[in-house]
Amino acid sequence: MSFKSKVMDILKGTIIAVVASFPVAILFSLLFRLPVPMGGYIGPFGEIGVYDFGAVELFKTVFLAWIFYGMFGGFIILSVFGAITGVIVSRKYPESVAIKNKMIVLWATIISAIPILPLSILDYIIGPW
Repeated sequence: MSFKSKVMDILKGTIIAVVASFPVAILFSLLFRLPVPMGGYIGPFGEIGVYDFGAVELFKTVFLAWIFYGMFGGFIILSVFGAITGVIVSRKYPESVAIKNKMIVLWATIISAIPILPLSILDYIIGPW
């Protein structure tokens, strides 16, 4: 495996983990809950219900929360875990490029839930804020 393909796999994992965290955040807000800065928890198990406003408002609210938490270290965590995912998957599937790319997308998307899950249960861990 060449150096160029290793770097490309690392970049793929990093970019996919960062970009996929937004749809994962939307799923968390629709199925469980997601903290919105200066607003409370949005979702079926939060203070703000997702059915109180339209889909565009939900996307805007989740996008602002995603940017806020990303700027305070979320994008760094996602980048590191995405790069590690790219390295591990490229070592596990060195033969087939198609399978390797599919697995990088799958695992980087799964990895993107790592910073979102603790945020959604943070008040259970440290108490209400």
